[in-house]
Amino acid sequence: MKIIRFIGLLIAIFASSIFASSIGCANRPVHVPVMERVEFIPSIRDSSIRYETTFFIPQLDGGDTAPIVIINHGTNPGGNQGRYRASSPSKFFTGHGCTVILPMRRGYSQSTGERTRIRHCNLTEYGIESAKDIQDIVLWLKQQSEYRNRTIIMIGQSTGGLTTMAYSSLSKDPVDAIINFHGGVRPNSPDDCKWQARIEAFETYAQTSSPSSLWFYTSNDHSSNPEYISRLYSSFTKAGGIAKLVQLPAFKSDGHYLFDDPDGEEIWAPIVIEYLHQRHISFRY
Repeated sequence: MKIIRFIGLLIAIFASSIFASSIGCANRPVHVPVMERVEFIPSIRDSSIRYETTFFIPQLDGGDTAPIVIINHGTNPGGNQGRYRASSPSKFFTGHGCTVILPMRRGYSQSTGERTRIRHCNLTEYGIESAKDIQDIVLWLKQQSEYRNRTIIMIGQSTGGLTTMAYSSLSKDPVDAIINFHGGVRPNSPDDCKWQARIEAFETYAQTSSPSSLWFYTSNDHSSNPEYISRLYSSFTKAGGIAKLVQLPAFKSDGHYLFDDPDGEEIWAPIVIEYLHQRHISFRY
């Protein structure tokens, strides 16, 4: 059933949103006017749920054939969480001609429904339940003529990274690339059950995970440490998962925020572009 679009905020950014990128596959700076809009996308599973979703759409001739980048947000430990825009990464990807889509999961910002919670330290189920929200978004995209045949790159940060890895394990509606930035949940203490629960979750996802994924973790990430991430990666690959781990040195005061920090782009962008090229995914610019 066709929904009424443009519910909520409608923002057009043209001359003031000129993005330039000269990294990797771009041979020259590209100036891209971008329209930002918000839609409330209906859940396929539950008619009472609407996902507040931000779209950044480059205003280019032929832009409707470029890849889509879905970015899955993390979780604010304070509880209140507004609409996630990922301003710096969004500028990077729209500067290469991609449409960027940022869904808010159930109970976050203005999305309806009850937020998925961690119960009994079960991160496996927490990730899968979160991934079902993103599956709703992908299913909706594939019903829209302007999106249904386009390459989809899925990126997740923090709990969004866990969500992205969980999504990769769903056999239905696979995407073309999976990128995990600091995927997990912040443990509260050295003996918090979440340490082992994350390993168990990733071992479970590994059994059906596709395609091969790219992981970024930093040595000063507040939710992990290099020794632990090595264990996580080893557990994932031994369970059948295929991934490339990029274990980076410390980034500023907390490397957990590498992806969203404008200064982090020069670190992760060339690696992301190389991974996408290996998967035969090319940007327009």
